[in-house]
Amino acid sequence: MKNSCFLAAAMMTLISCKDKSQAEGFIIKGTLNDLPEASMALLSYTENEVEVVDSVPVKNGAFSFEGKVDAPAQAYISIRHGDIFPEASWDRDTFHFFIENTEMRLVSKDSIKRATLEGSLLNAEADTLNSAVSPLRQKIQELSFSLQGKPKDSAYMATVDTIKATGEKAETTVREFIENHRNSYIALRAFANYEMGYDFDPAVAEREYDQFGETIKNTPLGKKVSAKIALAKKTAIGQKVIDFTQENLSGEAFTLSSLRGKYVLVDFWASWCVPCRMENPHVLKAYEQFGNQNFEIVGVSLDEKRKNWEHAIEKDGLPWIHVSDLKGWKNEVAQQYGVTAVPQNLLIDPEGIIVAKNLRGEELSERLSAVFN
Repeated sequence: MKNSCFLAAAMMTLISCKDKSQAEGFIIKGTLNDLPEASMALLSYTENEVEVVDSVPVKNGAFSFEGKVDAPAQAYISIRHGDIFPEASWDRDTFHFFIENTEMRLVSKDSIKRATLEGSLLNAEADTLNSAVSPLRQKIQELSFSLQGKPKDSAYMATVDTIKATGEKAETTVREFIENHRNSYIALRAFANYEMGYDFDPAVAEREYDQFGETIKNTPLGKKVSAKIALAKKTAIGQKVIDFTQENLSGEAFTLSSLRGKYVLVDFWASWCVPCRMENPHVLKAYEQFGNQNFEIVGVSLDEKRKNWEHAIEKDGLPWIHVSDLKGWKNEVAQQYGVTAVPQNLLIDPEGIIVAKNLRGEELSERLSAVFN
């Protein structure tokens, strides 16, 4: 009995040590056959916005990496066959995966890109989601390609309906995965990518986000999602608009609140943005119709080159106020408003309250007509 107790205690100690080791860091072991001498394995991932790179020689077809990550992250391992490493990334023998603090095994006969990964729940979940969604994406891509150059007849519209239905099925598949994996980093990543587009509802997103486990919410991605929701709440319909100051075309400081007392459309765009340029005629039509009725437009450009910005304004004939700091996606006003895609816009009433967002086509004219007529 005494020996049995001792054996049980020893077993528990071994199990405890093993679990602690796995929790403290990652071990990645790889096996590939028939590699020439001087072959090398390279591991790369990003942590705290810093790229981490490690490399080890491949000996007798085997390699191993050890380390620790603060949170799961996208990663890849590239294999240099012999002493040749192709310069072009698409020519390299590379395996993409999610790195986490556990022991993982990669096994392949000849190429890392055809390897199978074992020992990672995180990557198993990613594979589950990808295998369910990828065929639907592929179907949408193939159907969309088949419409090119075709007349918009009944067959064309039937295909469009199929594309929409397939897209809705993909969205439902992702939502179901998220609902069934509230403690999964992969589910949080899917939530951020699929449910938080440029025009998401922060109230709905916050309710969904709150259902994730605390450990997942405390990852860098979780904190980023939380911050995005908080910023979206500040620019939601019904909120007082965030004031800003930025230089206009003449290099003079323009402040949004100087237009208080008017209806104002804050329009985020860029000269290189094709959808923005296609939308400009609709915005111009609204301005010509209501510009003399207590209505103004402020275009915030995400351009980097002044020449391109000025040329687009002149070519499209946009006579309203224009501002930019020429920092591209790092435009300070765009960051204040959480803008990650263009075109986007906000309609503000005379008291500075956001009353509408992302009005497209005739929607802007219709909304202003309801206000002024």
